[in-house]
Amino acid sequence: MAPVLAARGDVSSWSHAAARTGGRAHRLDPYADGRLRDRSGILPAWTEHPNTSPPEPTGPRYSARVALSCERGHAPGEVLEALQDLRSVIDDRLRVDLGGRYDRHSAQSAGTDKLIVTFVLRAATHADAIRSAGLAAGTLAELVTDSTAAVDLSGVALVVRAQ
Repeated sequence: MAPVLAARGDVSSWSHAAARTGGRAHRLDPYADGRLRDRSGILPAWTEHPNTSPPEPTGPRYSARVALSCERGHAPGEVLEALQDLRSVIDDRLRVDLGGRYDRHSAQSAGTDKLIVTFVLRAATHADAIRSAGLAAGTLAELVTDSTAAVDLSGVALVVRAQ
């Protein structure tokens, strides 16, 4: 149940309103500008569920594009669908392998038998960006090999650019 906050100067709403936070009932103080109070002072903001998202990657941004070929007889659409099924697996693995250097990835078809997977990476130097892009491409190749995606890994191109 969300806390009931009284508007300043609205005597009827604060005099009978009670909010529930942390299992304890608290009365609103008409002089607290709508802030909840308990005996120890102003209640802290909602801290029951702190933000557990990974920190925002920092450093210069790079794009790493990996060009993949589909196996003979397989259209990029079906391979793209298989990659989309692996999306969270790829994200989770790259966050473990690259940590704060990995931002996100996307995939799209590029012609009748090609796919482009683009990784957005953060790195302090060009060399670190190339190193991270190679690791990301290797991880992608490993995950694609373990899946049912019809990708031909005999010829792969990797292009790294600063953004």
